[in-house]
Parts: sequence; structure tokens; C-alpha cells
Amino acid sequence: MRRVDGVDLARLPDRLRLVLERVVQSLSRRETVSGVSLFGSWSRGDAAMGSDVDLLVVDGRDFKCEYVDRFEVEGFLVDLNYIPQEWVTGLVPPEIDQKLYEMVVLHDNGWLLAKIKDWIFQTYGRSGRVGLRTKVYLVESDIYLSRAASAYGRGDFQSACVFAGMGLESMLKILVDVNLLPISNTHFVGALEMSANRLECPKFFASYLVVSRLYSLSRRDAERKVGLFRVVWDDVSSFVKTNASALDSLHFKVRSKLKYYGKPGFLRGVSIRSQEIIRAGMYAEASRYVLRVLIDLLENYAWLASVVEGVKLNYTTLFRSLKGLKASTRMYETAVEAFGVGDVSQRGAEEVLNLARETALDVRWQRKNLIHRFVEPLA
Repeated sequence: MRRVDGVDLARLPDRLRLVLERVVQSLSRRETVSGVSLFGSWSRGDAAMGSDVDLLVVDGRDFKCEYVDRFEVEGFLVDLNYIPQEWVTGLVPPEIDQKLYEMVVLHDNGWLLAKIKDWIFQTYGRSGRVGLRTKVYLVESDIYLSRAASAYGRGDFQSACVFAGMGLESMLKILVDVNLLPISNTHFVGALEMSANRLECPKFFASYLVVSRLYSLSRRDAERKVGLFRVVWDDVSSFVKTNASALDSLHFKVRSKLKYYGKPGFLRGVSIRSQEIIRAGMYAEASRYVLRVLIDLLENYAWLASVVEGVKLNYTTLFRSLKGLKASTRMYETAVEAFGVGDVSQRGAEEVLNLARETALDVRWQRKNLIHRFVEPLA
């Protein structure tokens, strides 16, 4: 492959370049596919050999949300991130800004990706666009903190603690974005610590470690969480296979995620990446990575299990719901241990929720000022 958009693809491993050529050739033959680009760690240049290969696929079919499909080629785990073509021909959702900014265009029918890449390079680091992206994090944070408060009010203190951590993390993405650092599934803790220090607010990072239970973790702790994740994945994968006929009754996003998560290549990818992070001595990072994947896996599984068992799912009380599902006894116990919420009390949940709320509110108040101080204004 040749040099594309200023990135020297010749520096990629030979096997990966051959894989990209094969995959892109296959995708470009589809009538609905108008563009394919490489993004993520391989395009940024910070990939390890176990890193997934992320491809953004612009598709003209009638669907309204991004979804991911995974397959394995020559030992590489390839993720196809499909997005509707209208996302790059009309108003661009801020949620895909980073992918567009990182992308190396590999196939471009009608110069759609070339045009949108020129635009994103001009706007990505400007205050107006950063403001739009950080508003998305505000909404995301509010949703999770609302779920945490609801879970607490219903007496599910385990769910309250987990959702409080997710809500605070969403709010703290603002710090990372203001610093124009990539928001990565495998480097978030490090990026957040660096961002908090640069923006002169290290207390936010300290609060995050407490709320998310990521402080004072050892190698053994991180490896245990990875092992517990494998146990849950085995149970979910088996359940999905047994009840495959029920998938069609689920929302498209839930169905596509369960199909994605259920593939052996997904477990292999999580295991490889988490072990690489652990070997690098980043135990909080590895733990956060597997726990964020785990909570999404559990939520989507719970939707399927509730349909199979004919019960109504209350997604704000996820852990209580898992405990009540017949097929989820071991899954519930494993998840409780992985998140470290087995002995959480009402008072403990209240303290976590209050700290998450106070920190999130502080970040919310400082957001516009941080953007004004540290982000280049629009010309």
C-alpha cells in the first residue's frame, strides 16, 4: 500500500498491510459502501501487536446508528465500524469526530471522506467543536448519574456505585478532550491523569480513582478481574447461542452488540489487550478496560435474558435484575466480585454517589472556562 493522507502505511507490519488490502478490496466491491478508512491505535501509531484493527465503513444502507462487526484475518482482529453515509454528507455527529480526525482513507468513492477529513482537520481542535463534543459527555454523564440515583433510591447499592463511576467518567472525558488527547478504551486512565495535571485540577483524577474503585490495585487484582471477565463471557456466549432465536426480538443495537460480543475473537482481543496493559504495569488501566467492557456486556445480556424469561427489565437496577434472573446466578456473583461491590452498604453507596455528583458538578461549572483557557478559538 502507498502513502495516504500524510501517513506512511509502509511502516505498518507487512502482514497487516496485506490484510488491509484484502479487506478493503472486499468492502469496496459492495455497492452500498462509499468509503473505508483506518482509525484508532494503528492510525495513531500507538498500537501493539495485539491491538484491534479499526476500520470505519461508510454505508448507504438504511440504518440510523453505528454498529460494529468483528472477524479475524491472518491473526489480526478486524473491527468494521459501520456508520450511515448521511453522517458524512450532512451534519456530522460529534461522537465520530475522533474517528474522522484519526482516519487514514483507504477507499473513497466520490471523495466523501477526503472532504470530511479536510473539514475535521480545520475544526477538531477549535473551541466550537470541542464545545459540541463536551456537551455529548454532559448528557452521557447525566444519564448515568440519574441511573445511579434511581438505583440508590430503589435500594440497589451495587448498581448505584457502578453507574456513579460511569457517570463521573463520562464527565471527565471533558478534561481529556480539552487537552485534545484521544479517548481510548485502553489508555483512558493515563490520558485522564495527564489531562487533570495539565489543567491544574488533579483532585478530579483522585476522585475518579475513588469512585471507580481503581486505587491501590495490584497486578494480582488486575489479573483476577480479567479472569472474572472470562467467566462472565463464557456464560453470556453460551446463553446467546442457546437462545439465538430470541435475538430477532431485540432492538437492533442490542442484537448487533450481542453478536459482536459473542464471537470468540472478541474474548481473545480483550484478553490480549488486557494482558499487554498488565505487563506494562498499568493495573488500574487494565482493570478499568475490562470493567467497562464487562458492564456493557452485562447490560446487553440482561435485555436478552429478560425476554427469554418473560420478565420486565429495570435497567437502573442492573445488579438486582441479574440476581433475579434464573440464568444469571453465577454471572451476578462474578460481576459483583469483579466490580468490588460485594460488601457495599447504603452509607458507602451514598458516599460514592455524593462524591461523583460533586465532582461532576464541579467539572460542569468549569467546562466553558477550561475551553476558553486551553482551546484555540474559532477563527
